[in-house]
Amino acid sequence: MRFFVSAITITALTFTGSAVTASAVEPGKRYANCSALLKDYPTGVAKNRKAANRAVRAGNKRPAVNRSVYRQNRKSDRDKDKVACEQSSYR
Repeated sequence: MRFFVSAITITALTFTGSAVTASAVEPGKRYANCSALLKDYPTGVAKNRKAANRAVRAGNKRPAVNRSVYRQNRKSDRDKDKVACEQSSYR
């Protein structure tokens, strides 16, 4: 009986977990250029927190951290510092 209950619990968790995961993960939006990206992310988009911190130390405004948006707009990262469309603090 215990095995039967465990099997049902594992099966239920497997199906519910996959449904939640599929709906929670949204693909990043692809923008045509930095002007379009900056309308939604005014300070740019970083791949991860480490890249965002590095951008701040370099004198830029703190970018939003969003891996999926960064991946879709990698072409906008001209200097390959893992921050797309970064904005200088001096503006």
